[in-house]
Amino acid sequence: MQEVPRDQQRYLDRVVSTLRDDLGPELIGVYLHGSLAMGAFTPGRSDIDALAVCTTRLSAERSTQLGEALAAIPTPGSGGDLEFTLIAQATMRVPSEAPAFEVHVSTHEEPFVVDGHNRPGDEDLVIHFAMARARGISLYGPEPTEVFPEPDQASLIRALRGDLEWARSSGAAGWEGHDLPESASMAYQVLNGARILRYLVTGELGSKAEGAAWLERNHPNPDIHALLEAALTYQRGNASDPPDSRLVEAFVDRVEATLRVAEG
Repeated sequence: MQEVPRDQQRYLDRVVSTLRDDLGPELIGVYLHGSLAMGAFTPGRSDIDALAVCTTRLSAERSTQLGEALAAIPTPGSGGDLEFTLIAQATMRVPSEAPAFEVHVSTHEEPFVVDGHNRPGDEDLVIHFAMARARGISLYGPEPTEVFPEPDQASLIRALRGDLEWARSSGAAGWEGHDLPESASMAYQVLNGARILRYLVTGELGSKAEGAAWLERNHPNPDIHALLEAALTYQRGNASDPPDSRLVEAFVDRVEATLRVAEG
């Protein structure tokens, strides 16, 4: 199991205790996913991604109150904003392109708390469920494979394509949802594209850094290597010149074309 740094673990302990105090026996499990679960966490660049599953749907008022309690927990001084979603167990039993959620909490931008009632759902949850099942860590409750269903490959591919299209169109809004310079958006596109290509070829879900390492080993083009190095330099928190926008565009074109073929 991946070891979580002490500051982030203490913070997650408070998240779990807040959920247990509020939900009691209605709480099924709490799961860490994303970079922190896969040993790719970079303070100042990475979020603390977590999902929780409860036995039944909550009222809008109760969901909002729980979200506000989670958002009020001070984030770790050494880095990491919370990206959290609570889902009712029944939601995961019904295949959906945009699963419903009870509440979403994001501590790095307003609104910090988003009530999931009377909303169309969140297509990114298709990716989060798959990542939690494949690489997640149980902070409380059963193992992820006992809670999150095997992903529908077609739905997952469509969600991955949607995420890449969002990154491409969002411009400077890029990295992990933060408002950052254009270089951040391009770095996200490159690393996310590498992760997607790795999944399409190997069937393995992993971190952006793992995707970049795989692509570097398996792609001889020096332009691709330069793109990957520029993106990884940014991810590690080091100053760098932005990747060549023309190379980024050509690379993302290739990834999207590969996704369209996989979709059939």
